[in-house]
Amino acid sequence: MGLGRGMKRAAVAIWVLNALMVLGVLGLWWRALSPAAGRPVVAGDSTRTEEIARQVTLRKMYAGNPSRPWIALTFDDGPHPYYTPTLLKTLRQLQVRATFFVVGKNVDRYPELVRQMVRDGHQVENHTYHHLRLSQVPLGTVREEIEAGADAIRRSTGRVSRFVRPPGGMIDQSARWVAQSESDVVVMWTQDPADYERPDEQTLRRRLFESVRPGSIILLHEKVPVTVKVLPEFVREMRRRGYEFVTIEQMWQDMQRAVIQPASRQADGLPSPRFGGS
Repeated sequence: MGLGRGMKRAAVAIWVLNALMVLGVLGLWWRALSPAAGRPVVAGDSTRTEEIARQVTLRKMYAGNPSRPWIALTFDDGPHPYYTPTLLKTLRQLQVRATFFVVGKNVDRYPELVRQMVRDGHQVENHTYHHLRLSQVPLGTVREEIEAGADAIRRSTGRVSRFVRPPGGMIDQSARWVAQSESDVVVMWTQDPADYERPDEQTLRRRLFESVRPGSIILLHEKVPVTVKVLPEFVREMRRRGYEFVTIEQMWQDMQRAVIQPASRQADGLPSPRFGGS
């Protein structure tokens, strides 16, 4: 089960090199922005960049770029033979691309639904194979769960997953290191409207609408009918407010640019672009 050991070692080496590159760039950026260097520091911009840099360096994502009016809708625990087709149809009608954190055993049961996610332009990522709480199992089991979940996605879509969301958000530092040794970014969330509690429509609407901010990562679940019912109204209202719906991959790439571009430009004595660059 899993990739060949040689490929795993290569993936770890690439991750280490990327981390060293980010740390080196951050060092240049910090020195360039230091008051001792005689350069002005904008407190708000600096704080936001530091927070983004922290996520990029730790490879643990819990919010997007706060200077982008972006929202990432994420759906956990699928695919499901009844609820997933209805959700996919709704997202097609709304022209929204989302990110699905799928459970490996469900992927093996319903691979065609996962392929449909990809055909519709959605991002499909890892939610482990058996939906175990990673902080409550041995590290060997953590690795097996992540590898098996990734393998299920690869079998069904031919694609390699890059992101993993721990079930229940339960992951300790040791389990996170195991996940990241597989070259994965650990993805949490900004808002959890707790749709898994099966609230009534009014309650879910209130939870969704009241907490959105730029860079929101919203945790939702496929098997909740009221979520699909509220979704069209939510999407229309957020677009009216100027928000754009993006995938986790889009958010992550934007965050990486937000760290690297200011560092390289400040090191050259050039003004930094706004977060996210072009």
